[in-house]
Amino acid sequence: MSRFKIYLSLGPPQIIMIKQFVNNILTDFTYFSIAFFTFLAIDIFVKLQLDSMPYRYISKSIVLLLLILYYLKNHKETSRKQFRFMIIALICFLVGDWLLIEPKNTTLFASGMMLFILGKLFYVFRFSHQRDFRLARLFPFLVVCFLYIAGLMNLIYDNLHQLFFPVIIYFFTSVIVLQFAFLRKVDVNKLSYLLVFIGIVLSILSDSITALKIFYIPNFAYEKITIVLFYGIGQYLIVLGVMKEVKQPEDDLLVSSANYL
Repeated sequence: MSRFKIYLSLGPPQIIMIKQFVNNILTDFTYFSIAFFTFLAIDIFVKLQLDSMPYRYISKSIVLLLLILYYLKNHKETSRKQFRFMIIALICFLVGDWLLIEPKNTTLFASGMMLFILGKLFYVFRFSHQRDFRLARLFPFLVVCFLYIAGLMNLIYDNLHQLFFPVIIYFFTSVIVLQFAFLRKVDVNKLSYLLVFIGIVLSILSDSITALKIFYIPNFAYEKITIVLFYGIGQYLIVLGVMKEVKQPEDDLLVSSANYL
C-alpha cells in the first residue's frame, strides 16, 4: 500500500523524468551498458548474499529483460524470421534462468536445460546462412570442440546418472552454436563476428563451470561469481554483435569465401 501511495504522489514532472530515464537506457548504448552491468553486479550480489526467493528471481530476470527490451528497441533486422529467432532464443534463456536458479531440483534443472537447448538452437537458426563450406576447413575446429567436450564429460560422467543424455545433448548443441558463430566470419563485418563468437565462447565457459560445480567440484573457479559473470557478458556480447551485424557486399563475400575455402 505504501508503494502505491508513493507512486500516486509522483507528479507529472517526476513521471516524465522517469520515462525519459528509462528511454535513455533503452536507446543510448552508454546508458544501457551502465544499467546492464549494474544489474549484473546486483544479481551477483543477490546470489552471494540473499535468498533465491524472491530476490534472485527478480535480479536475474532484470538482466535478460534489459537485453530483450534493448534489442526490441534498437534492432535493425531486415528479416522478420531472424528477428523472431532472436526474440524466441532470448525468451527461452529468460525462462530457463528461472528454472535453473534451484539446481538441486532435478525436474526443474532438466526443464531449464531443455529451454537453454531450445534457446541455443534458435541462435543456430539466427546465425545460419546458405553458403557452402568445406569440411576440411572446419575439421580442426571440430576436433578441438570434440576434445573439449570429451575432457569435460570424462570429469563429470560418474555423477551424471539420469542426466547424462540431457547434459551431452546440451554441450553438443553448444558446439553447434559455436560452429555457426564461427562460420559467420565471411558473411558479416569483423566487429559483429568477434562480438558474437566471444559471447558464445563465454557462455560455453559459464556452462562448463556450472557442470563442474554440480557434477565434479562444488566450489570450482569462484563459481558463484564466474558463472553469472561469464553468462551475462556472453549474452550481452551476442545481442550486441547481432545488432552490429552488417552483411558483406556480394563481391566482398565471393572474395572472402574463396580465401576461406
